[in-house]
Amino acid sequence: MDASTHDGPPADGGSGSRTGLTLTTAAFLFLLLRLFAVTDHQWGTAFAVLHTLDLEDSVGIVLGTVMADSVAAAVALALLVPLVVFRTYERWRRPRRDPWDAETHGPPDLVDGLVPAIALVTMATYVWSFHAWWLPPAALLVGVVFHGLQRGARPGGRRRRAVIWAGHHLGTLLVTALLVGAATVSTPWVPQERIALRGGTEIRGYVMQAEPGFLKVLTAHDRAFRILADSDVTARTELADH
Repeated sequence: MDASTHDGPPADGGSGSRTGLTLTTAAFLFLLLRLFAVTDHQWGTAFAVLHTLDLEDSVGIVLGTVMADSVAAAVALALLVPLVVFRTYERWRRPRRDPWDAETHGPPDLVDGLVPAIALVTMATYVWSFHAWWLPPAALLVGVVFHGLQRGARPGGRRRRAVIWAGHHLGTLLVTALLVGAATVSTPWVPQERIALRGGTEIRGYVMQAEPGFLKVLTAHDRAFRILADSDVTARTELADH
């Protein structure tokens, strides 16, 4: 038998399967971390909330995680936006100049232009919404530090390799940031509401599912899971700032 049969590079299908498995594992871990984070790590409550979710909710859960906590969103924007912009600049301005960089540095494409545009629009929206005028200078400072490390490090040295690696593995960093957010952001992915009940009482919570005849609510104070009949609910008010 020809030795090349054993020594050749792995087929693309194997690499694609590993990538798909990695993304599936990350998605499963993300959902599990979110369930535990929003329910204060109460197993029974997390199990109840799980049954309110559909596959179509995945995008809303991811975006809701990023947008639910304004502080976490600000930190993520301050760290990731300059990295996205710097990566795009390097790919368009200085392709393949660094010998080590040339191993992984491919030609720029449409995504290289869209990703920083989306990042900058997201930051602008955050600044406008929360009047966080300090955020662009903070992101600029992070970018200056990142740029200084890349320029000041010795060619081929560990610091330079680390900075270039960060620029080229932006997807890995984004997934890591999402997993950290999933584990630490306790605010659910839906808005908080004030729900008035028959008899004059009211509760604050998150409506995890609304079906004809009932509401499934995760309370804000003690993260208890409650099922409310529509006939007992007299009013619902979304709380924009809580």
